[in-house]
Amino acid sequence: MKKQLTKLHLNDMSQQKMYKLFGLRQVASLPVLDNWLSDLPDLDSVETTIATHYQKRLIKNINAWNEQELSLNFIGPIFAAIDFTVPYQINWFAQRPLRQVIDNYELVGKPDGIIASGFMEPEVPFFSFQEFKKELESKGDPIGQNLAAMLIGQTQNDESNPVFGCYVVGRLWFFMALQDKTYAISREFSAASDDIFEIIKVLKALRSILFDRLQLTE
Repeated sequence: MKKQLTKLHLNDMSQQKMYKLFGLRQVASLPVLDNWLSDLPDLDSVETTIATHYQKRLIKNINAWNEQELSLNFIGPIFAAIDFTVPYQINWFAQRPLRQVIDNYELVGKPDGIIASGFMEPEVPFFSFQEFKKELESKGDPIGQNLAAMLIGQTQNDESNPVFGCYVVGRLWFFMALQDKTYAISREFSAASDDIFEIIKVLKALRSILFDRLQLTE
């Protein structure tokens, strides 16, 4: 008799559940993450202007914006500074449903953002993004939630390839990589400091990594 699947919602996942149910373990460093965050590309004048403009808005509003306002007024424009779109091959998607059966569990949910193959609809995710509530109201486990989405991406990819991620808590950005059963998390990048330029460089480097993987050209 076929065993019934247990449905798990991404928003309910934690690091503890990801370890207990799927055997994922955090390590201090992971070469694929270290390589991503090193030797970052330079920013052009437009990217630098975008970073400076939206950082000023963030600093003025960080304690006033709710989650949606932070997303619309800051996070969205920062991601939009880097063009991840190649029609019919790869795109940035927001709040699109993901679903995957892994072992005896069915993971379901809508990450705040993913970069995936496809154009009108996401196909295979390579990167997952999760925004968390502003710093004074944080609840839950953003790492566990994002890991669950990344695990879906890993299962749908060639599992030998790493999957990337990022979560944001208020002004703080953290980058992640998952390979096999291990994951690592970067230091914090404060978007209210000069780290804002590093954040956009990291996203620009991610674009190069994904375009190289898919053998995409401009």
